[in-house]
Amino acid sequence: MTPPANLKKEEYAKTVCLFLAELLRTRRITLARCAEIAQKVIEHLNLIDSEENFLRLVKELTSDFEELYQLEKIVVRRMEINQRDEMEEQVRAFVIWSLIKDIHTALSVLKEAMKEESQLNSLYEKFPQFKEFIQHHEQH
Repeated sequence: MTPPANLKKEEYAKTVCLFLAELLRTRRITLARCAEIAQKVIEHLNLIDSEENFLRLVKELTSDFEELYQLEKIVVRRMEINQRDEMEEQVRAFVIWSLIKDIHTALSVLKEAMKEESQLNSLYEKFPQFKEFIQHHEQH
C-alpha cells in the first residue's frame, strides 16, 4: 500500500534533514550553508511526489550544492533497495498463489527473482502470467 503523498514528502524532507544534520555534526558544512540548502529543498518540496522526482531534485540541487553529491548516491541506493523489496513482495504473492496451480512456473519465477541482477520488468517479460497476476491484483 502506498503512503499518502504528504507522508512521502515528509519522508523526503526528513532524509535531507538527517543528511544535513550529519554534515553539521561532522563539521563538513556551515550552519549558514545548511540553512541555504534546507531552504531550497523546502521551496521545491511540493513538486516531489515520487522517489524519482526526489532524486531529480537532489541532482538539480547538487549542481549548486556539491555537498549533496553523497545524498544523491544514498537516494539511488535506497531506490534500488525499494525496487528490490517491491519485486520480492510481488514474487512472494505470485508464488503463494501459483504454487498449487503450476509448481514449475512458480519455481521458475522464484529462481529468476533470486538472481541479484533480476528486475521486475525482466520478470514481466519472461513470465507473462506473473505480469497478469500482478496487474489483476493491483486493480483490486
